[in-house]
Amino acid sequence: MSGRGEAPIRVGVIGCGQIAQLMHLPLLHELDEFAIAGLCDLSPTTLAYLGERYGVATRTTDYRELLADDGIDAVVVCTYDHAPVVAAAIAAGKHVLVEKPLAFTAAEARPLVAAAREADVVALVGYMKLYDPALERFVERLATLRGLRAIQVHDFAGRFDRYGDLYTEFRGDDVPADVLSAGRRDAAGRIADALGPDRAGYGELYLLLLMLGSHDLAVLRGTLGSPERVRFALGRGDDQLLALLDYPGGVPCVLEIGVGTSYEWWDEWLSVHGEDAELRLEFPNPYIRHAPTLLRVREADGASASERVTPVSNASLFRLEWLHFAGCIRGEATPRTPLAGGLADLELAEAIIAAMDPRPARLEPEPAPWRSSSPARPGCSAATC
Repeated sequence: MSGRGEAPIRVGVIGCGQIAQLMHLPLLHELDEFAIAGLCDLSPTTLAYLGERYGVATRTTDYRELLADDGIDAVVVCTYDHAPVVAAAIAAGKHVLVEKPLAFTAAEARPLVAAAREADVVALVGYMKLYDPALERFVERLATLRGLRAIQVHDFAGRFDRYGDLYTEFRGDDVPADVLSAGRRDAAGRIADALGPDRAGYGELYLLLLMLGSHDLAVLRGTLGSPERVRFALGRGDDQLLALLDYPGGVPCVLEIGVGTSYEWWDEWLSVHGEDAELRLEFPNPYIRHAPTLLRVREADGASASERVTPVSNASLFRLEWLHFAGCIRGEATPRTPLAGGLADLELAEAIIAAMDPRPARLEPEPAPWRSSSPARPGCSAATC
């Protein structure tokens, strides 16, 4: 789909931080299917910089102004707190692509799923990995696997600072610190309420599961479906967790999520083991455009063994995601990552925390170490993530 001959879909970008600048804005500028029609951010200097760079006159620090603009057909939500913006966008009749996670809690996500179902809008969660041609081929090969015995999902990530040599990113410093901290405190309170008093102390670990691990939960669901239950879960501090999930037929799935490594490689993969074959998806650093996911197939070959490693595609997953979004809006495609999937992943994340030993909230909680700007740990602004 080229988009030529049709009016471009006019998109408003809400939250102009890292992911918007590195991925979404360049693609919206490139693709004929879209036009950048408005920018929203808490930082006026960021708005000024990006507005000049992309030639966008409509700029605001209040997303409600953008949603009230009849010149906006769709929005991409890249803020820290997604649910209120998604709710307002659906109510305003705008199509929505929301970065993961859909919300901070399942309770916040459920009315969004219902509202999107009732409204005449397209609403997708930005699970770009589910558009990966390697994942599609993995699913095809999985259908022929004999005797599924075990599943493993592993994500210890790697360094988060190497992308700085690849892209230009502007960071405004004119958002008051108390505004940022207030946003975090509000979200933390809602998360604590959702986890309950016995496990409110896992708030930072739960956030890590949403910020880093939600893609892994989505990939697991998109390839093997949802587990029947969480049998066991263990948290190690605020930056590492392990869970054992049960799949139909008693097939175990081991899930490991963590940060803090200073690996110079990206350590994220999904592996399934059958009676005579192993399938493995090895994901690249998501900050590097066009890096292929590797599909590794190891299987019995007579009296010996064979192993094939295939870099399936160099396609930009964010680009495929945007093209799919356009196809859905124009009635040419069925939503692949609807909000219901984002809700299912939040429900699983909460179930993982519920399976851990009790950990009440600390009287004076400290920021989780993974929030720092260390090369080994991801940082995230409460204004624009």
